[in-house]
Amino acid sequence: MFDWPLDPRARLALLCLATALVFWNNDLLFFTFASLAVCTRLAG
Repeated sequence: MFDWPLDPRARLALLCLATALVFWNNDLLFFTFASLAVCTRLAG
């Protein structure tokens, strides 16, 4: 599923995604961390 190498930026994106899943019941925190994960992955 994840075929890209796990550089530090990718690890940070996965951490943000995992944090978003932890806050699944809180819409604001979920969307904040999910968008942060996407932005982290797309940046650079």
